[in-house]
Amino acid sequence: MNKLNIYAAGSLRLAFADLAKLFTQIHPTEIDMQFAPAGLLCEKIIQETAHPFAHLFASANTIYPQNLVIKGLAISQYIFAHNRLCLTVRNQPQWTSYDALTLLLDPNTRIGISTPKKDPSGDYAFALFDKIDSHYQGMGEQLKKRAKQLVGSSLTTSTPTGMLPAEYLLLNNTVDVYIGYANYASKILQNSQLAIIELPIDFNPAINYSIALLNHSHPQAKLFIDFLLSSQGQKCLQRNGYIKKA
Repeated sequence: MNKLNIYAAGSLRLAFADLAKLFTQIHPTEIDMQFAPAGLLCEKIIQETAHPFAHLFASANTIYPQNLVIKGLAISQYIFAHNRLCLTVRNQPQWTSYDALTLLLDPNTRIGISTPKKDPSGDYAFALFDKIDSHYQGMGEQLKKRAKQLVGSSLTTSTPTGMLPAEYLLLNNTVDVYIGYANYASKILQNSQLAIIELPIDFNPAINYSIALLNHSHPQAKLFIDFLLSSQGQKCLQRNGYIKKA
């Protein structure tokens, strides 16, 4: 039987590895997964450079899967999890003594984000800045200009194996604050040199993860989606820091 080929957002790397182990215990099959910024993976599918052909595409937003459905490259798409943003900082009083907005609004704070339009994480960071702008007029554009787009611009990563981008960039003193997904929080907190600062609920953009069933058929593809949406799949996602599908 051919491999089940899954393209997935980089933030799903740990969760989907766990899900694949559970899924193959029930439905024996060989799974190949490629992880990268969802926008870039979507481009590969649209340009038909996804070889071998992907059967499933899991994105950190609903826009890309919906676009594939509209273009006739996917049969359907399903929301399967939610996430939120948080800040990662060095575990030092000069950073941990302040709330998220104070840190972000300080013009001396070096902010790191992912790349908008290529990686949904960057788009969500910009959405956060827009929400900040609605309360602090003019600050949104300043934040967009100040934030360094350091992750998610290519299909390959410069982050060392075994490290998260936030961890690498903060411990290298490249940035003072990294805006990223909260599903990484428990892993980040395993490093005593780092700390997590939560964003106010009203400022956190809604983050929905969606998976598209692509046109290239595989007998296990829809079964994987069903498993993802099942109680067992949802519990696995929650263990990996995601918020249960509403």
